[in-house]
Amino acid sequence: MPKRDFTPVRLLLVCALLAGANMVLYSRAAERTPAMRQAQAQHAPLVAVSQAGERLVAVGDYGVVALSEGGQDWRQARVVPVDTLLTAVSFADAQNGWAVGHGGVLLHTSDAGENWTLQQRLEDKPVLLSVWFENTRHGIVTGAYGYASETQDGGQSWQRLSLGANDDDYHLNHIFCAPDGSLFIAAEGGNAYRSRDNGVTWETLHTGVSGSLWSGITLRDGRVLLAGMSGRVLLSEDRGDSWRELDSGSQEAITALIQLVDGRVVVVGNGGLVSVADAELKHFSSAIREDRVNLSALLAVDDDQLTLFSPQGVLHQRLSSRQ
Repeated sequence: MPKRDFTPVRLLLVCALLAGANMVLYSRAAERTPAMRQAQAQHAPLVAVSQAGERLVAVGDYGVVALSEGGQDWRQARVVPVDTLLTAVSFADAQNGWAVGHGGVLLHTSDAGENWTLQQRLEDKPVLLSVWFENTRHGIVTGAYGYASETQDGGQSWQRLSLGANDDDYHLNHIFCAPDGSLFIAAEGGNAYRSRDNGVTWETLHTGVSGSLWSGITLRDGRVLLAGMSGRVLLSEDRGDSWRELDSGSQEAITALIQLVDGRVVVVGNGGLVSVADAELKHFSSAIREDRVNLSALLAVDDDQLTLFSPQGVLHQRLSSRQ
């Protein structure tokens, strides 16, 4: 497989966009070439991961979709009809999932990721960065230059969403859902958006920062976290009405975060960053992997073992006792 410089996809996107608004970000997105076959799927550049029941489904460059039943052994999906960069994946149930990527690519699977069909190339072929499906009918995708679109029929048709004034100025990096049904979008330039009516209307949230936000999660108690450039972690304890910045103990860009069963929060990012916060988010214990690889996604096997995703593929890391 040819080697390419690979940074977490959102950073790669921003660098490309800044090089020129008319630049073709990924020329192969227009081709109908199937995914590149990998001898070892776990070593392919992987960007995002989701769960289809007990199965792990990771997506990445060259159209690779990697599957695992427990996180140790990985294999490649049988059929993926594109070889473009896939940036995000979401499952509505144990069988039905959607993956998105460059060139407006929207893929669908109805068999837990074994086989994928090209359901859509969305109009204007936007660079898609995130996908969320509430169920097998309703879903939302977000992407570069404020692109957001919604389906009510399982991805067969899509309608553009407007997030508000100047919403086409910012890249919409990550959409996620809170336990109460509220939707949040982490965006470029310190911007964030919230919908309290299942995506019908959106409001701009005032985070108080200007650096780009790459990812976010809602904790089980309803608190909301956003994370992004320069090690920034923002906390809201009132479901997005107000925010305060936490000391993450790092200046590395944070690309993904999860909450463990015991309540602790783990964030990962560029330069091999793996940082763990206590359940009260009062202290972060940061560590840097020896390989300093850029990390783009993670899942927890248990409260001490992490599965990480990177340009080098799947990595495993046990949290140290001090974390």
